[in-house]
Amino acid sequence: MCTASYCKRYSLFVRLSGSILTSAWRLPTRPLDPCWFQTRPKITRPKFKFTKVLKMADNTTSGADLALTFRMACHSDYDAVMSMSEGIYGGRDYLPAFFHSFIDDPDVIVFLALVGDQVVGLRASKITESGTAFIVKAARIAPDWRGQGIDRRLSLHQDQWMRQNRPTVKYKRSTAFSLSQGVTESMKKKMRYIFSMPFIEYQSEPNLWWRQDPAQLAQLDTTGLPDVVPLQDADDDFCTAVQKWLPAGACGTHDGKPVILVDWDPFTLSPANLKYLQAQNKIYVLKHEGEVSLSISNTYLSPSARMLCVQIYAKDLATVLKHLLTHLKDASRTYHGDAICTSVFVSQFELEDAMHDFCRQTLQMDPVQPSKTQALAFEAVM
Repeated sequence: MCTASYCKRYSLFVRLSGSILTSAWRLPTRPLDPCWFQTRPKITRPKFKFTKVLKMADNTTSGADLALTFRMACHSDYDAVMSMSEGIYGGRDYLPAFFHSFIDDPDVIVFLALVGDQVVGLRASKITESGTAFIVKAARIAPDWRGQGIDRRLSLHQDQWMRQNRPTVKYKRSTAFSLSQGVTESMKKKMRYIFSMPFIEYQSEPNLWWRQDPAQLAQLDTTGLPDVVPLQDADDDFCTAVQKWLPAGACGTHDGKPVILVDWDPFTLSPANLKYLQAQNKIYVLKHEGEVSLSISNTYLSPSARMLCVQIYAKDLATVLKHLLTHLKDASRTYHGDAICTSVFVSQFELEDAMHDFCRQTLQMDPVQPSKTQALAFEAVM
C-alpha cells in the first residue's frame, strides 16, 4: 500500500471522527433554559411534594446543623404550641391552663425554637428567689423533630439570654419525673441532683361516694388531731420547725437553704416565698404537741381532668392524712362536677406505701402512676 495514500485516508478519517464526536457531545452555548430538559424523553419517577422532601432532609441532619431561630412566645402562638404538645402526659398536660399566664408574667421567659416559620420547640422558665434563680417551667419539642438536640440548643440559648439580660440570676433549678428515664439521665449529666420525693397520683370520678358528699370525708378522719388551718403568717422559726420534715438532701442546695416542691417547682423554704405562694395556692398548717406541719395545694383544669397537686411536709402518717383530707374536701366542694386527678408529694419515703393503700382502698380512687414513682430536683450554677 502507498504510504502517502494511506496517510491521506487516515487523516480524513480522524477529521471526520472528531467532527462527529464534537457535534454529538457539544453542550448548548446559550443560557440554560429550565424547560430544556423537558425536550428529553421523560423518565417515570415516584412523585414527591417538595415540602415533604425538605422536611425529611432536615430531619436527617444533626441537631447542630438545623437552621434554628429563636424568639419570645406571644399569645398568638397558643395553637402552634398546643399542636406541638398534643397528647402529652396522657391528657393531663398543664401547659394549656398556664400558657397565657406565662406570657403575661414578666418573670416568666418563654422561648420558641423555629425552623423557618414552623414552631418546633418551647422552653419556659420562671425567675424566682428575688431574681437570683430561675425554674424551668415547661419544655416541649414537636414530635417530628425530637432527638435532634433542639431542646439542648433551646436550653443554651435560654442560659445565654439569662446571663446577658438577668445578670443577678446565679443558678437554675429543675425537676424530673423518675419514669422519664431518658430525661432524668440527661439532667444528671448537666445538673446536680439535690433530692427526691415520692409522687403518688390517683383519679376520682364525680360519682364516687365521697365526691357526691364531701362531708363524708370527716368519717375517714380517725387521726384525733386538731383541724389544719390556713397559714396566717410565717417567720424564720416556723420555717425551721417545718424543715425537720423535708426529704433528705433538701438542704443541699448551693446556698445551703432548704428547698420545698410546690407543684413540681423548687422554692426555698422562707417566709418571703410562703407569702408569695399564698396568692395562687392553698396553704395549711397544723400545730400539735410543739410540732409544725405544712401542706400546699393548687388546682387547674387539664384536657382530661381537674388536677389537684398537694405537697405535704409532716412527721407521720396521721398528720399527712389530716392535711390530705382537708385539701380533698376543698376541691370536691368547689369542683363537684369534674373528675379530679390528685397528685400527692410526701416528704418521707417510709410513708409512701401507706399512702398508696389509703388512696386505693379507703378513698377508692383509681391509680394513675405506679408505686415507687418519684419527683427529682436538680440545680446548677450559672
